[in-house]
Amino acid sequence: MKKRTKKINKTPEEKNPATKNSIHHEDLALKTAAQYFGEELMPLLGIQGVVNYIAPTETVILEARQMYQDFNYVRKDGAWIHLEFESDSITKEDLKRFREYEAATSRIHHVEVITYVICSSKVKHPRTILKEGINVYQVKVVRLKGKNSDQLFKRLKENAEQGLKPTKADLVSLLLTPLMSGRLRIEERIIKSLNILQNSRELITEVERE
Repeated sequence: MKKRTKKINKTPEEKNPATKNSIHHEDLALKTAAQYFGEELMPLLGIQGVVNYIAPTETVILEARQMYQDFNYVRKDGAWIHLEFESDSITKEDLKRFREYEAATSRIHHVEVITYVICSSKVKHPRTILKEGINVYQVKVVRLKGKNSDQLFKRLKENAEQGLKPTKADLVSLLLTPLMSGRLRIEERIIKSLNILQNSRELITEVERE
């Protein structure tokens, strides 16, 4: 019997090693020019700025870490909605973190990602744009400035006195009370919300309650 051999399509570099060496030498020549003649090379390429010194080109990162996003939804068109909840001001570091979340999620899942930051009513002028180099990163901010936790608790109390149960939308609103305006301290809002949730077991599942 004749032994069958698998046909393997070789790349042009594999067929002709000289081609590979030629590409390597061209690449090396360009890198050498960039290394020693940056001051002259940049104006020649139309790149603005004055070279000060050569920066490292090899960045080695070895780490294992969890990137915990607050929540993600998948829209019907396939894009992802990324939610982040912030009880204080949005900092530059926050925006860098959100951008990293988006980049990693988009690359791994091959989807478009839009980040919405749900802000406390106390945040008057939230930062939404991060500019670095020629890149501009932007998030959409949702401020709960028009929501008052005192009014929500009052309405739910009056409904309970009339024998009316809170709706599922009411229970979701309770989760956002720490970010709303109101006279009660955040700790008091959380306790009141938990009490209402515990008394509304028939409206939500065990998983939802957790």
